[in-house]
Amino acid sequence: MKIQEIAAIVENDNEGVEVQIYQRDEAPYLAADGSPCTITVVGAESDRYKAAKRAQSRRLMKRARSGGRITPEESEAEAVTLCAAAVVAWHGWEDAAGKDLPCTPENVRLVLAYDHIFEQVQAGIMGHAAFFASKSDS
Repeated sequence: MKIQEIAAIVENDNEGVEVQIYQRDEAPYLAADGSPCTITVVGAESDRYKAAKRAQSRRLMKRARSGGRITPEESEAEAVTLCAAAVVAWHGWEDAAGKDLPCTPENVRLVLAYDHIFEQVQAGIMGHAAFFASKSDS
């Protein structure tokens, strides 16, 4: 395989892929209009994700150099923050009053705090096949 072909394939990670989100009982979460709740993510080899990963590494290395330790809770929060950096859009998520919840980093982290949602979004980020399929389907 030619290296240029690999670069072209990896470039697909910069395009968002919609991940349908399921409840713990495997029923889909549904928006008020009855459509599935989704979270759109870029892939692990996207520019956006790699930049967030480098920023995270710099923070953690700086902390380690100063003798700081990371608790398990902080480690989990770092994982959520990295995952949230790959979220580019979503559909169907609402606040307590039933209004559309804006797709902000803070709101994304609130939704990703639930392990079953975090795991699905993380799988979407790492699921390179979905990015290749979305490109070939168009």
